[in-house]
Amino acid sequence: MHSQPPKNQHQASQHQASQRLENQRIILCASARLAQGIRQTLQQQFQQQGLSQWQAVEVYPLQDWLNQLTEHAILCGQIEVSDAPLGMLSATQEALLWEQAINASLSRHEAASLFNTNGLASAAMEANRYLIEWNISVDMDTATEETRQFMHWRQQFQALCKQSGYLESVRYQTWQLEQLQQHAYTLPAQIQLAGFDRINPHLQALINLLQTQGVSVSTFDMGVSADEVKRMQFTETMDECRAAVHWAQQHLANDPQARLAIVVPELDSLRDTLAHLLDDVFHHQALHPAHAETPRCYEFSLGLPLSRWPLVDSALSLLRLALQQSPFSQTELSALLGNVYWSQAQYEADARASLDAEMRRQLPLQVKATTFLRFIERKQHDIHPLLSPALYADLHALLTLARQTPRRQVPSAWVQSFNQLLQATHCPGERSLSSHEYQCQQSLQRVLGQLAALDAWLGAIDAMSALQRLSQLCQAQIFQPQTVRAPNITLMGMLEASAQPLDAVWVMGMNDHVWPPLSRTNALIPAELQRQAATPNASSEVQIAFASQIHQRLLRSARQVIFSYAEREGDRLLRISPLIQSIAQTDASPRAATLAETLAQSASQDWQWLDDQQAPAVEDGEHVSGGTGLLRAQALCPAWAFYQYRLKARKLETPHNGLDAMQRGDLIHRVMAAFWAQQSVVDWATVQAETLKTQLEQIATAVIEEFNQSYSQPFSAVFCQLESERLSKLALTWLWEVERERPQAFEVTLTEEKFTPLIEGIQVTLIIDRVDMLADGRLVVIDYKTGSAPDYKNWASDKITEPQLPIYAAFILHDADIAAVCFGKLRLTDGGFTGVAAEDDIVTGIKAYNHEKNKLFDAQEFPDWPSILQHWRNQITRTAQALKAGDAAVVFEAEQDLDYCDVLPLLRLPERQLQFEHSQHRQPKLHGGQA
Repeated sequence: MHSQPPKNQHQASQHQASQRLENQRIILCASARLAQGIRQTLQQQFQQQGLSQWQAVEVYPLQDWLNQLTEHAILCGQIEVSDAPLGMLSATQEALLWEQAINASLSRHEAASLFNTNGLASAAMEANRYLIEWNISVDMDTATEETRQFMHWRQQFQALCKQSGYLESVRYQTWQLEQLQQHAYTLPAQIQLAGFDRINPHLQALINLLQTQGVSVSTFDMGVSADEVKRMQFTETMDECRAAVHWAQQHLANDPQARLAIVVPELDSLRDTLAHLLDDVFHHQALHPAHAETPRCYEFSLGLPLSRWPLVDSALSLLRLALQQSPFSQTELSALLGNVYWSQAQYEADARASLDAEMRRQLPLQVKATTFLRFIERKQHDIHPLLSPALYADLHALLTLARQTPRRQVPSAWVQSFNQLLQATHCPGERSLSSHEYQCQQSLQRVLGQLAALDAWLGAIDAMSALQRLSQLCQAQIFQPQTVRAPNITLMGMLEASAQPLDAVWVMGMNDHVWPPLSRTNALIPAELQRQAATPNASSEVQIAFASQIHQRLLRSARQVIFSYAEREGDRLLRISPLIQSIAQTDASPRAATLAETLAQSASQDWQWLDDQQAPAVEDGEHVSGGTGLLRAQALCPAWAFYQYRLKARKLETPHNGLDAMQRGDLIHRVMAAFWAQQSVVDWATVQAETLKTQLEQIATAVIEEFNQSYSQPFSAVFCQLESERLSKLALTWLWEVERERPQAFEVTLTEEKFTPLIEGIQVTLIIDRVDMLADGRLVVIDYKTGSAPDYKNWASDKITEPQLPIYAAFILHDADIAAVCFGKLRLTDGGFTGVAAEDDIVTGIKAYNHEKNKLFDAQEFPDWPSILQHWRNQITRTAQALKAGDAAVVFEAEQDLDYCDVLPLLRLPERQLQFEHSQHRQPKLHGGQA
């Protein structure tokens, strides 16, 4: 049978178009990324066939193809413009309308402020999609309160959609299917579906409709089937990761053109681990900052949210600093000081680092932006200034411009303000941007354009609302820099399909708590309705069927497929996924070595063991500061003293709100000093408790006021009142219950006196808290303590680890007649004195050094009181001599002595333990008494 020739030119062109369509094949994909990948794969196949030109296969995401059909029908007049919606809501616009509908419904609820409308909007969007895609009908007579509330939101949402003229994506697609059914569209002869692991009723309706109109619908098949399937077991997830990387390394060593994939169900949590391992094996040069963007032989199938890229995170943080009225945590401010994407970060890097350290010491945990600015300004004019003029100028310009910005604007106006604020800080910094950073900046500008397009949807909003919308848009926008190199290894999640045939696939993490995924019903629709409709995540049966579909797709993606799982996660035992139990288990693959292990194994000569316990000696005239803490550290661990006091290494302080223990101790010291400055002698027989209480309250109030005036961020009046009450109560308890009970009368002769004695040429700066003179002229040296019970038992040992009071007695007051050396424990409950004395009944609670119950000082070694003072002088002198000679060994009595060591990481205790074990292993064994 022969077709009739066309009667005119118009019919001829239609006939030719029809002939083309009969042979036309279109591939519809579940995602835009898969569509792009399939286009590239088909192009490579044509090139490999030696073709110089070919008829390109049309590959589209499903929604893009439906949009093309709809637009063509409208242009041709098949669909009346007046009957068509204005368009399809974007995900952002749909979420906004849901939030508006929910807020309108909850506006009169007594706990409206407690609801997370953003989360409710996401749940409502999913529930609405389920109702339409899976043809779920809700019976309102038996519906739960949650479902009733959702249906009310849905009515309001649809009313808002009607008002705007737009439809959400699922209803817009439903309308498109109705038009496809009503009008005679020009359709291709063949359609192939790619990446659709789950066919919902909505998609099935489209397939049925296409088939009734003569279109052949099939699944896109890459023509690959696994002929080698293995299962491997590993102890932990890290072993899996290292084995998968080694497997990829071996494949590429055998075939540099191999196409591989590593499939990870929990890709987001293991992304960094796998990237580091792959860099260690394939791109160790990327460790250098100058090569950080070296093209890799691997890529992740999905990028990261734009908000997680450093440049964008910096911009959002700067905008938050400018516009947020509430205080910031020091963690945020510390990150900004170390950020390179604003001001002159490279030129002022050292000053910024010093500002960070000083901020941790001087500012509370929560800091307002204006306080932060005043702190930086003050540091420009300190005795030892931390000069950062560009930082101060840019921060001042940022906050000044923020104050001048209108409080409420439409989104497009906020976009202009955001750009002006970022320009005020010279964001993105002084250096030229790399390719990846430039692409990231351009993506941020596109997101700002999306925000500017929301004027009609949001109207005038305040600054934090605009910034919150921008943050949400950046979180929703997935960004991945474009690279020129075609990767050999693709790392993907379980739901992502490969666009090309692969040589081998490794699927890791196949444990039963991960795969199949756990069921999770939507709380806004009755769970039974979801199970009946078999919606996604509705039940274990649905999840198993879905996982089985993914499993079959994986088996059709490559010639070799390896599944692996871990036996445990920490202390928890794990079980194998039921989907791979039937696969025969084989021996586990070797693990990839990290870069450190590779360098250690490839060393060209044996390791050299160097003894680093000797530091340079202290030269004449060299100043070593540190007070008694220096000698204490030298006695506890010489390396501690060397690193912290000679090399000036310091840990970064942990910021906090309120006063720390050191500041509280300093305040009670001030109160006690002020009290004894008013009277050096107290006649306890005539003192009234109420009079003493009033006096101490006045002193405490004055001390707090003076402290508060010098503090970087003054405390509130209520806080000062509470702290004043605490100080006066503590001082009263100490004076009334401890000092009043002392057996001998005394006169306070020194308080908070500063001394700088030279010990073996090392100047030690210290402050004596208090010195009392007894009636017989002898002295009692007192050091206040407000924390844990002080340890004075070391005073009889060769290493005096609490040297402050012994230094007072043996070096500063050595010509005086000292009767007792003691700590004063200023506490509300167990306050009192501890220490040593020349005889009994000098200070309450302290026995004589030679008392029969005092086992601290051996009678033969310490026959009299002066021998104790001489012992202190000798041992402290030896400690100072060792310090001066450069003794810096990592030697200590017990590891708990290092609990408060600021430089503990520099001591490298784990490494030294390994070295010790290594040296023990190298010791020759004894045979018959011979070494």
